Amino acid sequence: MSSITSRKDDGSLEDVFARFPVPLANHELFRTTDPATARDEVARTLFPHELRLDDDVRPFEASIRTARLRAVSFTVLAYGSDVELVAEPADAAYVVAHALVGRATFDVGAHTVVVRPGTAAVSTPGEPLRIRWSAGSVLLLITVDRAALREELETWTDADPGVVLRFDPAVGVWDQPAAGWWSAVDNLVEDLDSPAPTLRHPAAMSAAERSLMVGLLLSVPHNYSGRLWELPLPIGPEWLGRATDLIERVPHRTWTVPDLARAANTSTRALYEGFRRWLGTTPMEYQRQIRLRRAWVELRTADPAGEAGTVTEIASRLGFTNLGRFAAGYRRRFGELPSTTLQRGRDGY
Repeated sequence: MSSITSRKDDGSLEDVFARFPVPLANHELFRTTDPATARDEVARTLFPHELRLDDDVRPFEASIRTARLRAVSFTVLAYGSDVELVAEPADAAYVVAHALVGRATFDVGAHTVVVRPGTAAVSTPGEPLRIRWSAGSVLLLITVDRAALREELETWTDADPGVVLRFDPAVGVWDQPAAGWWSAVDNLVEDLDSPAPTLRHPAAMSAAERSLMVGLLLSVPHNYSGRLWELPLPIGPEWLGRATDLIERVPHRTWTVPDLARAANTSTRALYEGFRRWLGTTPMEYQRQIRLRRAWVELRTADPAGEAGTVTEIASRLGFTNLGRFAAGYRRRFGELPSTTLQRGRDGY
């Protein structure tokens, strides 16, 4: 008989879930009383680790609920007894952890953070991570793909290639500006819990992920915060900002110059001249480069088990109609074929 139990079984975690409104109820991946099963499933979902059991008289039980977008995933993890997780250094993702119920102590590198309602921990890829879990505690863990977050950072600031993006290990969840970001997280999780989530649509998923990554960069202190907040004022007229924002928000739409000019409230001639003068390019070339950048992010973060993560599907969804020209332009921009980026992302490096 399988050690994975049903949601209706009695037990300490069932009591916790009955007393508290723990999210992602329809996304339960497993519940188990077997430590080896728990270790393997949590390793596949979050990070490889060693699971150590304390001398606890309570029977072991673990539960995990998870919902993944592309570059971001939300995981609700609970243990019914005191345990310790010692994670292997991993370079794939940043992890933001907040306690929904109870508490856990995170050793993030050389820092110790007590995660409880109101205080969250942020781990940086490659740093040692150890978690001491109190029985009956339930944590929400948000993982953000390292490459996708780095790409978003480089969109807004001149990041040093050899300097790792490193967040402060502790963040006050109810303090501004972090409170605004956590409110957005709550809204996304609430949508995932709904019978018909808007995030099932690729456009909503892409917009939500980008908003979440930008919000994380702006609301949680890190070693690039100074540069990010000291950006110069926008260059060029207001309509130029409207035009570039339209291209970036709807990269799959093929904008004609007249359509883009009307949407930005300017003339065709002014549009051409503004892109040339202020951005050193043409509207169509700007759109092509935005599409290539978005293709890199989606290829790098494609779900290995999904059917919507092929080179052809991603290129077509972003508006590339000639796959040969797409591959050639992609290779000139990033120095490798799209298929190579896709495979590197699936291999975890």
